Amino acid sequence: MGLTAFAAIVVVSLAAGVAVQIFGAKKSPYDFLIVGLTAIFGATFASNNFPGSSVFGVFKDFGPAVDGFYLIPGVALGLGMAVVAYVGTRETYSASRDLA
Repeated sequence: MGLTAFAAIVVVSLAAGVAVQIFGAKKSPYDFLIVGLTAIFGATFASNNFPGSSVFGVFKDFGPAVDGFYLIPGVALGLGMAVVAYVGTRETYSASRDLA
């Protein structure tokens, strides 16, 4: 994967993280970072490891590739991991500090 594709992944993933930060129900100060980094990892992992992998052979050369980034597996796993990260962390933050 080239630098252009990786830069596009970073920009789109962090934009998704900012959208979660703005439109999310309970906002922790780090929602954008958690969702954005998870999406970056998922998209990069899927594009670099699925194509040609013996474990995930079904996804080998699946869909179009742009600058070495396989779009369908990359977007699918990036989005899936970002959703799991958002759902998993949205109820863990409470704005109130009341311990009683």
